[in-house]
Amino acid sequence: MHSTEVNAHVKALRTLCKRKTSNPEEADGLVMKWVQQLLSEASKILEMYFSKCSEANKDSTFFTPPRSGRKNSKRATAAMCRLLSQAITATYTIGSLVIVCPSADLKAIIPILHAIITSGSSDPKLTKLPSLGVSVKQTSPSLYIQAWLTMGKICLADGKLAKRYIPLFVQVWL
Repeated sequence: MHSTEVNAHVKALRTLCKRKTSNPEEADGLVMKWVQQLLSEASKILEMYFSKCSEANKDSTFFTPPRSGRKNSKRATAAMCRLLSQAITATYTIGSLVIVCPSADLKAIIPILHAIITSGSSDPKLTKLPSLGVSVKQTSPSLYIQAWLTMGKICLADGKLAKRYIPLFVQVWL
């Protein structure tokens, strides 16, 4: 799904929820419910992508050059491309949902985004969370950029989190 489609769907869902109910509090509750469901699904997609990435890296870590003579290498590559596309869309969707519902619970999402934006970093302060083992910036720059954009949107919605991430934003852009 393209990013403009994601935004259109998110806005349409919000509008439908608001029109379906009679009072604003009930509408906000309904919006919060589907936002949490979408965030949960997006989190699952990102976790699945990174588990497949770590499996692929584990299998080819000790071979130089990497082995590519397996029967299913074309299928595996196609599957990873689909998963990467889904992970990028899921990350973008998270950012769109944060804009629509800034009070959404992002406790499961923030560690994943943190792992993406700090992947490949050698700074021990940045890698407090489990590392992905490979630099997402090198392997999938679109996902890396989308993770930064989404983290920026989350920081716009949460001032305390923004204060904690300012040094990381500055470090990356200097």
